[in-house]
Amino acid sequence: MEWWTHLWLNEGFASFMENLTTDVLYPEYKIWDQFVPNTLIEALMLDSLDSSHPIEVDVGHPSEVDEIFDNISYNKGASVIRMLYDWIGDAAFKTGMNRYLIKYSYKNTETPQLWAELESASGLPVTSVMKTWTEQMGFPCISVTSQQEGSNRVLTLTQSKFVADGREEGENGSRWQIPISITSSGKEVTKIMMNQELQETMVTLANVSPNDWVKLNPGVVGFYRVNYGSADLARLCDAVKAKSLPAVDRLNILDDLFSLISAGKAKTSDGLRLLESYKEEESYIVWNNISQAIGSLSVVIADQEFYSDWERFVLDLFSGIKKSVKWDPVEGESHLDTLLRALVITRLGKAGDQEVRQEAKRRFDLHASGGAKISPDIRSAVYSCVASMGQEDDYNTMLRLHEEEELHEEKERLARSGLAAFSSKPILAKTLELSLSSSVRSQDSVHMISSVAHNRKGRDLTWQFFKDNFVLLSERYQSGFLLSRLVKSCSAGFLCEEKAREVEQFFTEHPLSGSERNVAQAVETIRLNTAWLTRDQADIANFFKQN
Repeated sequence: MEWWTHLWLNEGFASFMENLTTDVLYPEYKIWDQFVPNTLIEALMLDSLDSSHPIEVDVGHPSEVDEIFDNISYNKGASVIRMLYDWIGDAAFKTGMNRYLIKYSYKNTETPQLWAELESASGLPVTSVMKTWTEQMGFPCISVTSQQEGSNRVLTLTQSKFVADGREEGENGSRWQIPISITSSGKEVTKIMMNQELQETMVTLANVSPNDWVKLNPGVVGFYRVNYGSADLARLCDAVKAKSLPAVDRLNILDDLFSLISAGKAKTSDGLRLLESYKEEESYIVWNNISQAIGSLSVVIADQEFYSDWERFVLDLFSGIKKSVKWDPVEGESHLDTLLRALVITRLGKAGDQEVRQEAKRRFDLHASGGAKISPDIRSAVYSCVASMGQEDDYNTMLRLHEEEELHEEKERLARSGLAAFSSKPILAKTLELSLSSSVRSQDSVHMISSVAHNRKGRDLTWQFFKDNFVLLSERYQSGFLLSRLVKSCSAGFLCEEKAREVEQFFTEHPLSGSERNVAQAVETIRLNTAWLTRDQADIANFFKQN
């Protein structure tokens, strides 16, 4: 890269290529299915904020560099390259990359030079399309309305910038050149290019019956969200229940709707009803996204009286998958089955499933006393289940294991999933003090403190701890990226305007060079979640009264 502005050419491209090569070598890993929740969705979440930045961001001073080592440079960069790869095709991509690497070997480059080689190889307008993705911040939301005309379905597609607070930019807002793919029940995929100059795009799908579902972005290759009309969404809900859509598309429907809910474009009760369609779900990547939706809503309603109703809802949602997931490995299972086991145990334990908690406690006691060891695949899950019960004896046992453990990976499991996950505030206060002691490496302290901050019971404790130890933390980490991450995790979980102003005021009085963007993102997140709660508090309460 010629300058830090083009950082993404290193990092985004590397993130894309590691997935592409893994998929070729180990197709059984289904790596692109995992890419969607782990990479693409993470980028969408950050890029919907006003405090995001373009993929190509002007860097005027080296102190600004740390802040762009984030989900935009890495994850959005990888996602838009994947979208480009799908659009121009494998052969043209390889030809263009080969020419680019040969032409600029042992040299530094800028983004337009990559586009020029891919455009030459594909014969497609790569430069004009991709400039809309790398030079402006954010991404589009495609609103879909449909009308049945005989045996055909006519879609009207409208693009607008997706903004986390739901506001509209108007006619002069951001626009993109968007490679759009559309699929429907048993039909071939239709591909079009949505022109940034046009307000609306009409698409006619032949031989689509009134009861057939229609879905945009099959495979979730495009970097955009979709807002369906009520009738189209209802048909997609039926497709989710029947599992007539691939797992990654079932995930996508849920993720898009919950993003629209958080932006005020749909009601939380709509999302809760959609969640009920997933009771018979079997795929890890879908359950992982369900778990993320649960985590987001849990933050918003953390202090509400109906939180216990929410926990009962979660237990019911997971009741089906609980029956099929075993505690111990099953011969022939995939690595995704292994991941699913840990996720289900963790969620059920946190929500208060007594059967799961008792089994986790039994296994933990055996493990801690030198008996049968817990499988490493579920250790974090077991630790979090035991911690959720909040018993001081168990805390002391975990603390002993943490002090005796020599393997760093296991120490981190005990710290993050165990010591930081207890439901007792006095115990969590001990964990925070431990995080800055000689028992914890300085590079691990940040992760331990962040884990307590993400704990519903530890949110307020951690913010106060951060403020009390600000001088020590700022001197220890100075302006590095670890401190920037800690700033955001310690302050982003609050739910009122008063706290948003408090965070702003604190960092105005205690400025941290290189953390300005993370402070802005934390404050924006507080205000977005506060607006969500204010908007839908009664809607959520009514849903639980009626269900």
